[in-house]
Amino acid sequence: MANVKVTFNVKANAKTLYLVGSTKNLGEWDPKNAIKLEKNGDVFQASKLFENLETVEFKFLKKKDYEYVEKGEWGEEIQNHSFVAVKGLVVDLTVNNFNK
Repeated sequence: MANVKVTFNVKANAKTLYLVGSTKNLGEWDPKNAIKLEKNGDVFQASKLFENLETVEFKFLKKKDYEYVEKGEWGEEIQNHSFVAVKGLVVDLTVNNFNK
């Protein structure tokens, strides 16, 4: 099956931002293998290849440790983000809060 590029654009109040998720290229939920996003102004960005129509779950971390996982607006736990990979998909998100 063909690979498709998915781009992430994320706003977050952080110095660094990492992406960890369910696929091998997102670290298979191992924070040590999380992908560092590049900061471009006030947006963090990364692009990754996924299998076309692959379902992907992911979260953001401020550091490569789940102690620094993203939280909701009031500090609550949030569900994993998810998408189905298709050509040209852009994932635009804002991270409201972190555990630490």
